[in-house]
Amino acid sequence: MMTKRAAIQPKMQFITIEDLMPQEHFLRDVYNAINFDFIYDRVEHLYSTVGRPSIDPVIIAKIFLIGYLYDILSERKLMIEIQVNIAYRWFLGIDLDEAIPDHSTLSQLRRRKFNDSRIFEDIFDEIVRKCIEIGLVTGETLLTDSTHLRANAANDKRETIVVKQKPSDYMRKLDETALAEGLIKDLGEPKEESKEVTKSITDPDCGLMNRPGKPTGFHYLNHQTIDADSGIITDVHVTPANVSDHAQHAPLIKRQIEKFGFDTKAVGGDAGYDEPEIHAEMLKIGISTYIPRKARGTAENDGFFAKSDFVYDPQQDAYICPNKCLLSYRLFVRGVGFKRYKSKTSDCNNCPLRDKCLRGKQKFRQLDRSYHWTEYEKQHENDGSDIYLGIQRLRKIWCEGTFSHQKSRHCMSRAKMRGIAQTKGQCLLSACAVNIKRMIKWMKERLETPQKNQKFTFILLPACS
Repeated sequence: MMTKRAAIQPKMQFITIEDLMPQEHFLRDVYNAINFDFIYDRVEHLYSTVGRPSIDPVIIAKIFLIGYLYDILSERKLMIEIQVNIAYRWFLGIDLDEAIPDHSTLSQLRRRKFNDSRIFEDIFDEIVRKCIEIGLVTGETLLTDSTHLRANAANDKRETIVVKQKPSDYMRKLDETALAEGLIKDLGEPKEESKEVTKSITDPDCGLMNRPGKPTGFHYLNHQTIDADSGIITDVHVTPANVSDHAQHAPLIKRQIEKFGFDTKAVGGDAGYDEPEIHAEMLKIGISTYIPRKARGTAENDGFFAKSDFVYDPQQDAYICPNKCLLSYRLFVRGVGFKRYKSKTSDCNNCPLRDKCLRGKQKFRQLDRSYHWTEYEKQHENDGSDIYLGIQRLRKIWCEGTFSHQKSRHCMSRAKMRGIAQTKGQCLLSACAVNIKRMIKWMKERLETPQKNQKFTFILLPACS
């Protein structure tokens, strides 16, 4: 029998928002797991002691988190959802009869008050510390990767400028080391190189990406480090897209060790991080690297002897050619970090293998060796081991999988705002959303099966075939 429901007449009801909030809701788990009161101390310096009362900064921070947890990139749409969603109101502590902040207020707070603050980084760090506290994160093995984030800028609004570039901090330190060892007589003036750079007029902070297999245009790079045991993101760093990946690696790993007290024993990455400086810096602090060798572009099959045909003798600090002659050390190339080795002209003149070694009018053979190439080769002794294969497998699962998850479900499909500070805030909040979900999932599984060890140490296990 068909029933027609009569129109509902307005009536007075005695009910609280707590009665309407489901007991098994995800936001209830977040509320119970994380105390956001630490935010008051972190933003106190941003507020005046006089004037009109502000909106509670904890509520503002939670509003941002809701947007990134539920993939609501538009602040206008986010406030509409909060207006009608009881679970959101409960999590924020806004009762049914209370007005919610206007979306423009949220935008202005983000742009004016929080833009130059560390509030989003503080929230991210606090969640990581919570994961460390409950035993989810150890930091023993860290995985690093980067992904591109399309900038909020038109590709056709661009200009070409000439910039002066000096050697990096790493190269300057390398020159100082060479001076201390007597390889060079003085540091000299830092050599500046002029370089043409294409910049966006709309967002000058982003960079033009032009890499094989990547979309061309103005982008940012989001560099993330992930704990291999749990998949928790432990660091977020944003750069323009025309900055190389490897230049960021060592400082970021050291920053995490100092900040969180990690006892890191191994790091993993893709071939973009296969640089001698990374291997040397990690070896210096007792960390093993598990990074694939980068293709160096040397012609190996053109009939001439390649660099790999020469054997380095560390005792003599010289290369031995296929004819058993020496290529002795001659000089250190400043600003580049190379030690240069040369053969004797007399040896090459009388060499029966000359036609396979020298090209054109060359009178001697010359090889360049990175100052830290010994450490590079030592770290690559791990290649092909079970540990190496296991770390590379986890890097694909955690790093690449997390980036995909963030782009599809946590507001990282493109840069919402302009400027590197705003983009970093977006990447930090997206990482917070991922970490919160993984932390809550781990905590619930541990409560349901307390006898089960939720973590595993993959280093002790053989890699899957």
